[in-house]
Amino acid sequence: MRRLLILLLAFPVSAQAVLAPTEDATIAPAGALRFRVDYSWMHYDAQLQSDTTQVISYYQVAYNPFILELGLTRHLAVSVSVPRVPTLVESSWFHTDSAGGNHLDSIVKDSHNGLGDIEAGAKFAWLAGPDEQERIALGPGLHARSSVSAFYRFTTGMPPAPADFFGVATGTGRSALTGASQTDLMFGRTFWLTAVARYQWLGSTSRQIQFFTDDDPLKPSVGFVDANQTGGNEWMLSANPKASLGRYFGVGLQYTYRHRDQSHFTGSRDTVIAGDTLHLDTSTLDAASAGTAQYLGGSITYSTVAPYLEGKASFPIEISYQYAATLSATGSIPKQVATNIVTIRLWARLWGAAFKKAKPK
Repeated sequence: MRRLLILLLAFPVSAQAVLAPTEDATIAPAGALRFRVDYSWMHYDAQLQSDTTQVISYYQVAYNPFILELGLTRHLAVSVSVPRVPTLVESSWFHTDSAGGNHLDSIVKDSHNGLGDIEAGAKFAWLAGPDEQERIALGPGLHARSSVSAFYRFTTGMPPAPADFFGVATGTGRSALTGASQTDLMFGRTFWLTAVARYQWLGSTSRQIQFFTDDDPLKPSVGFVDANQTGGNEWMLSANPKASLGRYFGVGLQYTYRHRDQSHFTGSRDTVIAGDTLHLDTSTLDAASAGTAQYLGGSITYSTVAPYLEGKASFPIEISYQYAATLSATGSIPKQVATNIVTIRLWARLWGAAFKKAKPK
């Protein structure tokens, strides 16, 4: 390990020779196409308990977006993200006998593999700073760039099923508009920091809500109510310190704070169960829909972008691995989530003089 570190540090250092898989303020060069594919998978456990039954579920959710970003000018790029979302849930059902012992009754597996919610948008560099080619040859001192972006989310995925507590949806069922700001600060030729602020406005949706006896999903259902859901907007702040280890390798950290506002449900009806009239009101779900979470992660990236622009590599590609874990979570956000992400990013020049490979010397 020590030899590897010495070897990496022995390479000539280029500021930002390697991007990280996390968000930043760079803009795809004018006339250049950046193709990116991510494969992230997260896993977590959940548990439901009633008087006589216990269900322990293991959730595994993958998110596999294909992202195209096209640079139109030095300041503007457009992009589209088309995700594939495979999911797996394994639920173990236990029965509690009269003596208080637990016995495994069955193991149920549920899986989906479908299209997620497509996103399309644009990114504008209001403070262009060093572009994608200039970033790898910065001099000493402080450099900065900043951009804003906006994306619209389409409801192309499969939303949550009202009666399925043990499956995972491939889509949210709600359209959304996301606005974000990204700022990069580059310190000398090795270290840089990205700060990101993001806010998401969620559209309203109509859905069915299922009610249960004593609010326990392991007990018999008392019926469905047609509801309208609004609100639940989210905002996120993140800080991503990064370092270049020569022209080929880079490492980074990421801290993220996420907050989900309370949703508002409207819709109610009366039903009669065993001669008693019950009032089913979906607004009782409001308080449980908010949540807050903190995440910490790290990444390592291999890149041939700088050598390609110097004429020393055949094509520009970056391969990254990122790991993130949940530090804390409250409310509706899942706890104890671990996320692994593999990212591959390729560049292709379609027109113009930007991002042009140098002739080998």
